[in-house]
Amino acid sequence: MANPTSVLMVELVMSIDRLIDSARAAQPDSELWPAAVVLSHIADVDETVWLPRLELMVAAHAAHQEAPRFQWWEPDTTGTLERYREVLIDDAGARAMATRIAMLMRLRDLTPQEWAATAQHDTFGEIDVAGLVFAQLAHDEEHRASLVLPRSTS
Repeated sequence: MANPTSVLMVELVMSIDRLIDSARAAQPDSELWPAAVVLSHIADVDETVWLPRLELMVAAHAAHQEAPRFQWWEPDTTGTLERYREVLIDDAGARAMATRIAMLMRLRDLTPQEWAATAQHDTFGEIDVAGLVFAQLAHDEEHRASLVLPRSTS
């Protein structure tokens, strides 16, 4: 049975909340991004990957065009660290929550037909909007794990 869209939207809120809580509790590790950088990266990805891809999927679907094709996206890790090194955790958390709310507001406005919009992803194969949300949630958890897993003791 498919997940209701409302459940996926609640999961997006809970996920960013867990990320922010985990970031606040994280212990520094010289080998990993600081917690505020992780949250800033999550906000960047919400703004520059998930939301634009959602828009492309919905627009192609509405225009009866071929589904868009997406490639795996990786940030410039050094550039991300440099850009957000001095950001305060509360500021990064507020921005991450704001970008997530923007995604939620857009998802909230989708019709059932728009939720059926698809894309071809080089890694995930064919995905619909729910599949895009699952990828977003998986990305959140990957980064949350970097905040909560035992840190090195060098």
